[in-house]
Amino acid sequence: MTKSPPNPYSCSEISISSCSLFTTSPNMATALLSILHALQASFSAYTLYLSSISIRNLQKYEETSKKAAKYSSIAEQQLHKTRTTQASGALSVLFSFLCSTTLALCPIFSSRVGIIGAVLVAGANVAALEMARQHVGAFWEGKAKVPLPGVGEYNDAVSKTQEVKLNMVYLVASWVAVGVVSLVL
Repeated sequence: MTKSPPNPYSCSEISISSCSLFTTSPNMATALLSILHALQASFSAYTLYLSSISIRNLQKYEETSKKAAKYSSIAEQQLHKTRTTQASGALSVLFSFLCSTTLALCPIFSSRVGIIGAVLVAGANVAALEMARQHVGAFWEGKAKVPLPGVGEYNDAVSKTQEVKLNMVYLVASWVAVGVVSLVL
């Protein structure tokens, strides 16, 4: 009588908690997080690209804005807010890109101490992106496109800034998901 080979998916001789069907290997969790971080890095890079287009288009109106700022405190405030909102948006997305790229290429957060670190990094990104998104939104939300010839690049910058703001929502959601996955796996 020949004995059949043991079934690796059978839980009859072992407890259900140690069955391989109900546990996640550390390598699989690390691979999943690396994939999520790679996707975050790609989306962050795309959002940085949009931000760079917006900043470049706004810089074309910088000299005119500086001249207007010499004569109007409102124009000066608008110029300052334009610069700070564009910078805060770009820097928060850059932070997300650097963190996600580092985590995708160097998945060092596999131990228990690493889980705390991964959750802290996710939390820091959520906080940075959300604060920057609110800062950008507070200034750019009411900005209408100018229906005049010769200001198409300004209008494009307004559109790109709105798209960057929306992408920041998706990045926040992705960091929340990474934090949850880090805790669960």
